[in-house]
Amino acid sequence: MNTNRTTITTTIGYMAWALAFWMISMPHAAWLSDRFLAPAVNMEYPLAILLFVMGILAFLQDQTLDSIVFFGGGGLLWVTHIALIGSAMGAAAYFGWFYFIWAVFLAYVWVGSFSSGFMGIVRMLFLLGAWLSLLALAIGSWASLGGFVILGGYIGLVTAILAGIVSASSVIAHGMRAAPTTES
Repeated sequence: MNTNRTTITTTIGYMAWALAFWMISMPHAAWLSDRFLAPAVNMEYPLAILLFVMGILAFLQDQTLDSIVFFGGGGLLWVTHIALIGSAMGAAAYFGWFYFIWAVFLAYVWVGSFSSGFMGIVRMLFLLGAWLSLLALAIGSWASLGGFVILGGYIGLVTAILAGIVSASSVIAHGMRAAPTTES
């Protein structure tokens, strides 16, 4: 089923993922200092609410995978602040476990995403990137290896671009189908 509503749900949901991943990944990739991580996390609450709403809409439109991706993304963004509080208490391993558990979730959602078509492939690559980004951040947090944290940040930036491509391709594909044709 591909209607205007499914196009809107996919477009907005994946753009929220793109914005969230981009803002969180910039400090991890060492593009910005760590002091910019807190403002990026504060932006995650409204994006989490948006993803929860898109998850409900995707569920109502029988888009099961997108519904899972949006609900999971909303949950990830919502509890990111709690993870930062745990990290502030001196438990770097806490952050490692936080990233690892979410990486496991994204790994099995990635396996469930195998499908055909351009948007399906890009969505699959987005989920792969999200999984690998969080896995690298987990390893970096557990072993105190800054290189893995930076690697996770760069993978996150690429993942954000892939989420933006899923968002854009949804609305562009819809526009191409809905474009009126002129007959001579």
